[in-house]
Amino acid sequence: MKTLKTAIVAATLSTVAIGVAPVAMAEVSASATLSTSYLWRGYDLGQGDAALSADVVYSEGGFYGGLWLSSGDATNGTEYDLFLGYGGSVGDVTYNVGYATYSYPTADTNNNPGDLAEYIYSVGYGPASVTIFDDVDSGYTYTAYGLDAGDFSFTYGAHDGGADDQSNFDVSYSVNDSLSLTMSTVLDSDDTSDDAETTFVASYTLPF
Repeated sequence: MKTLKTAIVAATLSTVAIGVAPVAMAEVSASATLSTSYLWRGYDLGQGDAALSADVVYSEGGFYGGLWLSSGDATNGTEYDLFLGYGGSVGDVTYNVGYATYSYPTADTNNNPGDLAEYIYSVGYGPASVTIFDDVDSGYTYTAYGLDAGDFSFTYGAHDGGADDQSNFDVSYSVNDSLSLTMSTVLDSDDTSDDAETTFVASYTLPF
């Protein structure tokens, strides 16, 4: 996941680490995902090319940590993300505090863990959630407001302090436990060429 242009996690972190609930015993999970493109916070980083990713997550008592690997995007190439954090709940309120680094071993810069990094804060109540990705070394943030409704999920996201203060609205549908479909639309962008651009992505995930 990247900022910075960024993902965790990628996302598509983007996504592996968010909303992790405490577990009573240590647990290791892993999965692999094939997507028709690398969609990251409203941007089609793959420029239409398919992306293959995999993750391994260790969790115990609310703490978690893991590794996310991706075939990468059209600009930076292959990517690996390291992340850790703690998630839990107080009554009906869930929370998550995390840290993630994004590395690109085949790129000219940002090759090592820590070169690009974000703090991740998330709070949820019922089907609604707010997540903030806060860049460690700059004033950049990305804030995502999410709402789950059965097999559908809706996300409004806004970049602030980056090269392009773009916002996006995503609608995702879970066909089943493995297949998901997402439509991501740019709502506002400093770059007028991005205005009203819509990206469609299909992702298929297999747990190990």
